[in-house]
Amino acid sequence: MSGEENIEEAAAAAVKRSLVASLRRERAGYVTRGLDERVAGVDAELKRLGAAKELAEEREPAEPLETAVESKPRRTAGRGGKTGG
Repeated sequence: MSGEENIEEAAAAAVKRSLVASLRRERAGYVTRGLDERVAGVDAELKRLGAAKELAEEREPAEPLETAVESKPRRTAGRGGKTGG
């Protein structure tokens, strides 16, 4: 193997690691929102890339996580407040 081939293999491996990491983040978002069909699509791509073995080790939450929070009450001008004077 020449030095150039080693560099090409290292670059290809780095691109694959980056792609797998991106797909895992995408998958986590779909799991959180309960989009099972999209999760399956990402799982298929991870399997094609050879990263499916690690997927079996990951556990999905039973239910999507709720991320919404209640709004703070709005302040209103009370009586006797400032007047345009």
